[in-house]
Amino acid sequence: MAGTISFIQANLQHSIAASRILTRRVGVKGIDMALIQELWYCGGCIRGINIPGYSLFSVNGIDRPRACILMRNKTTWMLPGFSCRDLVAVLIKYNKEGVRQRLVVCSAYLPHDSKNPPPSKELEDLVRYCEKKNLYLVVGCDSKAHHSVWGSTNCNSRGETLVEFLNTTNLEILNQGNESTFRSGGRSEVTDITLRSLRLLESITGWEVSFEPSLSDHRYILFIL
Repeated sequence: MAGTISFIQANLQHSIAASRILTRRVGVKGIDMALIQELWYCGGCIRGINIPGYSLFSVNGIDRPRACILMRNKTTWMLPGFSCRDLVAVLIKYNKEGVRQRLVVCSAYLPHDSKNPPPSKELEDLVRYCEKKNLYLVVGCDSKAHHSVWGSTNCNSRGETLVEFLNTTNLEILNQGNESTFRSGGRSEVTDITLRSLRLLESITGWEVSFEPSLSDHRYILFIL
């Protein structure tokens, strides 16, 4: 893939309507890649986000996957060793100023009812692998965690633990400002975060929380590589 890659990050709240409007948004706008959490799963299949010309990456044979990636470019490879119910990672090859680059993209869901604080073992393993192999990494994540570093109104123990981990990595938080990414029942909070390798500092632009209706309790996040 050459040129730019456009991203949308979306938590669908297991909703039929949210899945359908995301599909329409991706198709009409020609978005290259959707990083999806809490997808609509019914009858043993992911529903509502199949688009002609796009590939859907998820882990099959497990109970109710909660993360997947929708990608327009077919020259993309899933990394099964780092993918599970709550995390899907793919490898993309693209050109930057005539130089072939390798980029790992991840959609991650960090459940609030997990016995262990974030990050999950799968996410930590993926981050360390990319550092060891000198691979660029982009992560779209529903953290279920609060911290002022990414604009939350307060800090909780999950957020503190996640920040401590990020401080040991070469990842940077893309979130800007404190525009809420989650709204439900009068509550507004920033729980969805985007991470990128420091070496991608000047390559990712336009990060924003979208005001378009998502029909979910989470709002879209948009950015461009």
